[in-house]
Amino acid sequence: MSNNQQDENKKTITIRGVNKDLYERMVNIARNSGKTVGEVMNQAMMTFLGIAGKVGEKIDEATQKTISVGKAFIEGYNEAGKNIFIVSDLEELRITKNEIVSLGKPVSFRNIKRLILDDIDQQTIDTYIDSIISVDEVVVPSTINKLLLLQKCKFVKKITVL
Repeated sequence: MSNNQQDENKKTITIRGVNKDLYERMVNIARNSGKTVGEVMNQAMMTFLGIAGKVGEKIDEATQKTISVGKAFIEGYNEAGKNIFIVSDLEELRITKNEIVSLGKPVSFRNIKRLILDDIDQQTIDTYIDSIISVDEVVVPSTINKLLLLQKCKFVKKITVL
């Protein structure tokens, strides 16, 4: 950077409404650290902008999670009126096609760490599995179309093929 560009970046800027006590504290920090007030202010503003950016990102993340949870709640409320069998709150579940079909109605798997669908086929999934929600790992045969399966999944961390 040339001297002219450096001088252009270091213009004198007047800021109205600065709290006198805060300014005096900033002057004391500058004196004690051997820096100019401008250097200390630049560092303070860079730090503030960095923090403000991080806070904005966290707020955006929290907003998106809140929207997702809200949608899941509404969907769960709507499902309550359906004739669905709910299986939930298990460490691990290994279930067969015959067990699902013999139930005679759609099933929703929820809050299960590991769900193993042994001999399941695509038609059984399409007909008898309503949803798979908050399951850490779903294990399926290699014949299953994972993209079609994902249409039934919400908050699933991993799909593994047998």
